[in-house]
Amino acid sequence: MLVLGPLLSGCGGERIDGIRLLQMSPAPVIAAQAGDNDAVHLGVSLTGAGGRSVAPPVTVPDVGSLALGTPTNGGLANGLQLPATGPDWVSWNSVLRRVPNGPERRWATDRLLAFLLAVLRDYRLANPGAPQIVVGDLSRPGGGPFGSEYGGLGHRSHQNGLDVDVYYPRLDRTLQPPGSVADVDRALAQDLVSRFVAAGAQFTFVGLHVGLGGPAGVVQAIDHHDDHVHVRIANIGR
Repeated sequence: MLVLGPLLSGCGGERIDGIRLLQMSPAPVIAAQAGDNDAVHLGVSLTGAGGRSVAPPVTVPDVGSLALGTPTNGGLANGLQLPATGPDWVSWNSVLRRVPNGPERRWATDRLLAFLLAVLRDYRLANPGAPQIVVGDLSRPGGGPFGSEYGGLGHRSHQNGLDVDVYYPRLDRTLQPPGSVADVDRALAQDLVSRFVAAGAQFTFVGLHVGLGGPAGVVQAIDHHDDHVHVRIANIGR
C-alpha cells in the first residue's frame, strides 16, 4: 500500500507476471479498498497558499510494480501508465515536440507515479497561479533500453520505472520545455527541485547552466539538463 501523507492512498492490486495494463483516471479519486497497514509515508503537504480551490488528488493504486535490475540495465513488471494529462501536469513528446507524450513513453512503477503526482500537486498548491508542469519521458511499457533508437538523444537510464524527466517552469508560463536557460523561471524551478528532494528523491539531475542547487550528492549538475530535471527514486523493493 502506498500512502503519501494525506494526498494519495493506494487500493489493493493483484500482483501478476509481466506488465499490468492499467491506466489511472486523472479525474476521480480511486477509493481505497484496503486498510493503511504497512503504508509508506512521504513528507508532502496539502496546504495551499491562499486556500484556493483545487481538483481532487489523483490516487495511484498499488499494483505490485517491480523495478527490475538497475535504471541503466533493467526492466519493469506490473507497471502503470501516467495519463497524458492531469490536474497538475501535461506530458510532452520530446521527439515530436508536442503535447502529449506517446503512450509507450509514460510507464513507471506505482511508487514513482505516487511520488511524482504528490510532489506536483504540492508544488501547485504552494504556488497559486502556477501553470501545469510539463512531464517528459518515464520508461517504456516493460522497461528496458530507451536509447536513441526510440527517437531524439534517448536515455541511458529510464529502464526500470524509477526515472522521470520534468521540465522546468517557463517565465512565459507556456506549456512547453524551455528553449534556453533564459526561458526558465529559476525561482519556480528551484522550488520544484527542492520539493523533489524534500520528498525523498534519490537523485535530481539538473543542468550545468541553469543555476539550481541543493544537497550535494542528491542534486547533481550534468550536461543536457538545462531544460529539465531528471528525477530518480530509490528501489526499495516490495
